[in-house]
Amino acid sequence: MRRKLLSIAILMIAGIVTTEWIDLQVRWLLPFLCLILLSFFCKISKQQKFFRCLLISFCTGCFLLSYTNYSAEHGQLFQQIGKPSVLSATVTGVEQLDEENYKLHCNVDGERLLCSYYHSMNEYWNLIGCEITFTAAVARPKPAGNPRTFDYALYLKTKKTFFTAVIDGYQVAANDPSLTDKIKRFILTRREKLMEQLRVDSAVKGFIKGVLFGDTDSLEEDIYKEFQKNGTAHILAVSGLHVGILYGLYRKAIGRRKSPFMAGLFCFLLAVYGTATLWSISVTRAIFLIVLVLLGNLWDRRYDTATALAAAALLIVIDNPYAVMGASFQMSFLAVLSLIFFSPLLEKKFCSTLSVMISVQLGLMPYIAYNFNYISFIGILCNIPVVFMISLLVPVGITGFLWFTITEQLFPLLSDCLNGLGTFVIEINRFFAADGMFSFDVVSPPLWGICLLYGLMFLISSEHFRIYFKRKAFRLLIPQTGFMILMVIFSFFAWFTPFDRAAIIFVDVGQGDCIHMKCDDGRNLLFDGGGNRNYNIGEKTLKPYLLKNGIGTVELAAATHLHTDHYLGLRQLSECFDVKRLLTKDRAGQRIVLNKTQWIDILWPEEQNPDVDDENLNSLIFKIHSHGISALITGDITEEGERALVEKYKGTTVLQSDILKVAHHGSPYSTSDIFLDAVKPTVAVISVGKNNYGHPSNVVIEKLRKKGIMIFRTDQSGAVGIINRKGNITICTKNQ
Repeated sequence: MRRKLLSIAILMIAGIVTTEWIDLQVRWLLPFLCLILLSFFCKISKQQKFFRCLLISFCTGCFLLSYTNYSAEHGQLFQQIGKPSVLSATVTGVEQLDEENYKLHCNVDGERLLCSYYHSMNEYWNLIGCEITFTAAVARPKPAGNPRTFDYALYLKTKKTFFTAVIDGYQVAANDPSLTDKIKRFILTRREKLMEQLRVDSAVKGFIKGVLFGDTDSLEEDIYKEFQKNGTAHILAVSGLHVGILYGLYRKAIGRRKSPFMAGLFCFLLAVYGTATLWSISVTRAIFLIVLVLLGNLWDRRYDTATALAAAALLIVIDNPYAVMGASFQMSFLAVLSLIFFSPLLEKKFCSTLSVMISVQLGLMPYIAYNFNYISFIGILCNIPVVFMISLLVPVGITGFLWFTITEQLFPLLSDCLNGLGTFVIEINRFFAADGMFSFDVVSPPLWGICLLYGLMFLISSEHFRIYFKRKAFRLLIPQTGFMILMVIFSFFAWFTPFDRAAIIFVDVGQGDCIHMKCDDGRNLLFDGGGNRNYNIGEKTLKPYLLKNGIGTVELAAATHLHTDHYLGLRQLSECFDVKRLLTKDRAGQRIVLNKTQWIDILWPEEQNPDVDDENLNSLIFKIHSHGISALITGDITEEGERALVEKYKGTTVLQSDILKVAHHGSPYSTSDIFLDAVKPTVAVISVGKNNYGHPSNVVIEKLRKKGIMIFRTDQSGAVGIINRKGNITICTKNQ
């Protein structure tokens, strides 16, 4: 069997992914289950030693991730969680998000800590290698608040970071950087000074910085969205394309000559460029492959891309097993695998360049649909001129950067060349974007479907399949087919979440309310949608939550009142998503019938009063009925509104509900005793996030506890789901 190292890498990655997704209580059973399965394969195969090697690889992946988690939970930083402490750390990297927002990557006795610093800094790169002291309370990064959405905690783990802190100030205890840090400082200093001295338009400058160095923090959001929707955003993350362009120029320069000196010089320049791009996974992978190609040429050794790719993957995951969970790793390696498997087949019908582009687009399209929820039907066509122009911009820009690094002088006409090329690429991409005419939002396909699709694509296009199929040696395909089936079955159970069975979900939107109701016929309703004037909750929180959970349309979006943290998110969502109806006004006595067992009653107000300044007095109060379970949605009503409700429905059971959405995020001016006695809830949900108002009030929390009401908070538990089990309530939470 050829490319055995690729199989070993895949099994090790499978062990890592399985360990991350499977329940902790049965995690240690994985090696034994794998032993049983591979013993079966050994009996039907002559390659028993190789299958034992695969078993060891899988178990090694399980061990690597388990050991990484164990080390993080038994280190110094774990012991400091929640305790303000004086810490000493070495700064290994600094990111500038804006003029007064920096991320300091720190090393505390071998552990990584990400510190947020909200003050201005001059020449921040000179902090790299310094030993600093500061006072901070260590915290765990917040995981995803809603099912299947972006997990910031997991993202940081892909960067080998398990803990965060916010620091208000620091003191430099020592400024004696190591040689590596001195080199990093020097290169980053030259990079930033080059960008400062370039005489180009600000929008183009942000684009050039993204293309040359993978830093998109200063790139305008509209431009980034255009590249993303066109399927050309890969040029903004320094990857194999960029390194491949440089290698192509190197090959043209030296021809067929074997020059160890030139190869060494080229590797040195690649190392400088890798440092300038902060050694992202895609750059690390690409440079590693190029170095292997150079060594193979010098030593007359055969180079196999798949084997080299497997070696790169093994080095990365051994250093950090969580790297496989990151989009950078997944897209980088998936793109190269697509080239390896699909290009030989496509080259029979298309030219080499076009077959490469089609292979990458074909390989990444299902992943992008699953992970980023869009599909571009013009991506292949748009990539042709964009990649061509990038093949000019990258060598010009990197040559200018290397020249500036050595001389600290701008290369003649560099600004004019980069400005012209950058502007041209942006305009070409904008032309193909056509205001989103050729790109579409899509709901995430099920994970098991994605695994099945990729399994079939790679299996059928593989050399082994074609050979065994022609020879009709189907028995030899059993191990590969069996592994694919196992991965599909595993992904089916891993993809499932208890929220799939929940009829009512209190969505985590930070400091705000949002309640999602599912109808039996597939329709979806939202009550409130959160909102933040500094962050687009509708586009960046609600839309991803809906698309990633298979929802493409909202039948009704109803706001209790027009305050920002209730209505703004719904309005923003309606601008970028299919919302059939937006409801902001109604009156008591109205009923929205969904089906025989699901309906919505509007309990308040009796009449909308346009002359009232306080929106809370006009707040719509909803009571959701779903298969015998009820939930009362109270908006931000105060005790005055609660008394009015109790008086209106006195002598009836209208207010009685199983679930109470606690009013005004747990404010002390709501949730009165008389109101709780009228509602008689079993469960109380407080929709709240980080705030300066003291929400939720300890008085309200204690009041609910004394009455024996179960309390759930979205700031602690994330999304809260209500599952109806034949009239009995079961609660599921995203976290805790």
